[in-house]
This record gives sequence, structure tokens and C-alpha cells, in this order.
Amino acid sequence: MTLYTPLGNLPYPQPTDTANLPLHLQSLAEGIDGRTVLRYATAADRDAAVTTPVAGMVAWLTTPGTLSYFTGAAWTTLGAWNAYTPAWTAATTDPVIGNGSVTGRYAVVGKVCHFTAFVACGSTTTYGSGAYSLSLPLATGTTGGLVQFSGMALSGGGRGQIICQPASTSGATTYTLWGQTSASSSAIAQIGNGGLFGSAFASGSFFRINGTYEVA
Repeated sequence: MTLYTPLGNLPYPQPTDTANLPLHLQSLAEGIDGRTVLRYATAADRDAAVTTPVAGMVAWLTTPGTLSYFTGAAWTTLGAWNAYTPAWTAATTDPVIGNGSVTGRYAVVGKVCHFTAFVACGSTTTYGSGAYSLSLPLATGTTGGLVQFSGMALSGGGRGQIICQPASTSGATTYTLWGQTSASSSAIAQIGNGGLFGSAFASGSFFRINGTYEVA
């Protein structure tokens, strides 16, 4: 009866197994195959060869010369900046970006994610209602209530510094935006369609956020 190693779950035969060296070597090779650093010319070659990737797989791509790993949901380039599109939502009615733009980039090094997000409002953007949130590129690990992101926003009332915080202390996929919602007070509140300093967002307004956090 074939047994398996305790750490890597690799198969090995027992003295009582039928002698079949090619079969035993094949089983071991197949067990090791997905645990090595795979090598492919391009991402397309990798995806064609690895049709059912599992979390933790690692692959080197000759072009563009990067190391990628599978998160369980998607292949991510290690240490390089990857594009993502943040979801811009609101507590009551979601905004619609229209002819504005929502862009983002992120890089993962080990368990640390660095990201930047930018929302630029256009002439056909609608602003929904309720407090705003933006999505993160990857779910957070345990934040301990300490993680905050920083940024800047522009509304009809001018530019203001904003801070952002994950929506939960573990496994957060979104974060909320906070800043001055009144021109007469330095107190901050969660930002929504009311804008900054008591002046609503309009065409030409923007949010720009940068942050670093531990991934799940």
C-alpha cells in the first residue's frame, strides 16, 4: 500500500507493493511536478499547460521575466505592479463612473500588498448616495485595527487629505473614506456624495489613495 510523506504528501512504495519501478517513479514525479517552480515562455503558455492551478503554485515567465504565483483565485506577479479596477460603492445607492475613470495597481511581496487607487470623476459620473467605499486588490489578513491608508481628494470645496480604513479587522475586501465634510470644523467623517468641506463632488473631482497592508 502506497504511503505519503508527512509534509509534502509525496507518494512512496512499501516493500510489500508489487515491484513496478516506472510506475513508482511516475507517481513521485507527478507529485513533485506541481510543487516546483514551473517555467514557461509566456503567461499564455502557463495557462495552457496549467489548466487547474492550485493555491501556492509558482511559475517563472521568460517574457516578461517575472515570477508569478496562484492565490487560489488568480495568477499574481510577485513583486511587480499589477493592474486592477477598484469597485466604487456607496452605502445606499452606488455611484456610476460614466465617462470618468477608476484605476488601480498593486504589488505583492511576501505577505505584504502595496496598492494605489485613483477615481477621476467625469461629466456623466453620478454620485449615488451614502458613504463611499473602494475595494482592495486582495483581502487583508488580520489588521489588528491599526491599518490606515492615506490619500487626497478634490471636490468643489477644494483639496483635502483623506484617510481610509479597512471595513473589518480581518479578511477585509473594501475600505471606507474619511475626511472633512464641513468647512467650519476640522472633525472628520465618512465621505459620501456630500463631498468635502460641505461641497459635493462634481466633474473634475477625484480620490487618490495609497496604502500597504498584510494579505490574508
